[in-house]
Amino acid sequence: MSAIDPPVSAVHLSEAKKGLVYGVAAHLVWGVMAYYFKLIQDVSPLEVAVHRGLWSLAVAVVVIWVLGQFDDVRKALASPRIFLTLLFTSLLIVFNWGFYVWSIQNGRTIEASLGYYINPLLNVVAGAVFLGERFTRMQLVALAVAVVAVLIQTIAAGVVPWLGLMLGSTFCLYGLIRKTVNVGATQGFFIEVLIIFLPALAIAAWMGGTGEAAFLTTPFYTLMLIGCGILTAAALLFFAAAIKRIRYSTAGLMQYISPSLVFLTAVFIFGEPMNAWRWLSFALLWVALAIYSYAAIKEGRRMQEAQEPAQA
Repeated sequence: MSAIDPPVSAVHLSEAKKGLVYGVAAHLVWGVMAYYFKLIQDVSPLEVAVHRGLWSLAVAVVVIWVLGQFDDVRKALASPRIFLTLLFTSLLIVFNWGFYVWSIQNGRTIEASLGYYINPLLNVVAGAVFLGERFTRMQLVALAVAVVAVLIQTIAAGVVPWLGLMLGSTFCLYGLIRKTVNVGATQGFFIEVLIIFLPALAIAAWMGGTGEAAFLTTPFYTLMLIGCGILTAAALLFFAAAIKRIRYSTAGLMQYISPSLVFLTAVFIFGEPMNAWRWLSFALLWVALAIYSYAAIKEGRRMQEAQEPAQA
């Protein structure tokens, strides 16, 4: 190591800080997108999902070109394993997109936010099961409280909150796979949206031909649908960059930012109903996330203190 090279620990710390910044940015974008989608509630969820993919590709092309990563993309596409993995994640994220937009347009934004509140705790389980990350005692307590919260909603409503659980679990699976696949953040995202480009273009053309498309009918709808892709690309690129730099369970620490913004939007802007049982359920989820957050911060400090004597 030369005299001007930073210590390895400093490099790791710098990357971790970048990961935190990217993660917070991703969730802020996701948080405000609920209101954005409500503004185009007359547009079908399918068309919104299609244009999220189409215009995301335009953004991804620019990013890959600026970073000079087309050779990396070519190498990744040459690997059948990477291609098939990204084929699955691209289908997974489009599925998640469509149902999320549908939930907002159909007055079920609060239920959607439930899924993303659960998602950080699902990340803990996924990190332990698939990545060998160990549970702490406080994480187990947080998971138990979250399970009680979901049970309360299930009993009060008389049905399992399938929409929230599905949104949370599909996004958890997407993040897990993206963390483990051997491809860069921007390169992987480019391949994902490239894979869905032709099917999305075909669906957009079909909708236009049948008169069901909102795109090109008014400047407002046209610009808003293009904006869907720009916001989507920004959030996913930030998320992919974050997930490559931090522990998967640590990523969960930030994932209450977007559902909190969505929840507040649903209650105070959309005016969706909240009864006593729903308030109790969400209160327990916030307690679970507070316990989880405290455990994650405590663990981070412990690891930092353990590194300090070695650096001295």
